[in-house]
Amino acid sequence: MTQKTRRSVLGAVGGSLALGGCLSDAPGGDGTEPTTGKPADAEPTTTETATATDTTTGDWIERASKSPDPDHAISLRNEASESRTLRVAVVRRATGETVFETTERVSPGGEFTVYDLRRANPDGVETFEVCAELVGKDGTETAGVVGNATATVGDSDGESVADAGSDATTADSSRRDCATIDTSECYGDAHATVGEDGSLRIIYAIC
Repeated sequence: MTQKTRRSVLGAVGGSLALGGCLSDAPGGDGTEPTTGKPADAEPTTTETATATDTTTGDWIERASKSPDPDHAISLRNEASESRTLRVAVVRRATGETVFETTERVSPGGEFTVYDLRRANPDGVETFEVCAELVGKDGTETAGVVGNATATVGDSDGESVADAGSDATTADSSRRDCATIDTSECYGDAHATVGEDGSLRIIYAIC
């Protein structure tokens, strides 16, 4: 082979290699840019910690117990099969004053309201003691009525002898129950209830 021909061949091979070098990449070899695992325009990730702002049950109870609400009804209920006579007294705890007292006869299945603590004009949140007892043997005796008049109230299912007076039957009864009611949002109404078995209990709601 002549010198001219050899130079031509070497020049052709060199040109091919140079062209091949232009098509090759940086290390990676597939013609794409190396990646870092996330887009170049991705925003930095931040972690937020949630702060509990819900009011706890304890906080709600404390707030309710300090919020005045004088509207608490005192009612009588008879679930027994016979009429029962109950004496009810409401005493203001701070002064010992009896703000309400009555003796009522309640027919089987009867239920009615006799008082509301709002009538005592409580000063904010006050504590009252509500006591009820069966009058006479098992509460079956008719309440004695002393005073100028006897008022009969109630519905067709029963009758009530209202405001019988302090001279009504005073004998102690073994069937007696008391409860303390605050004039706050934490308390509900009070129900002096004679059960089917003849027992007396005061039922009320408290938070």
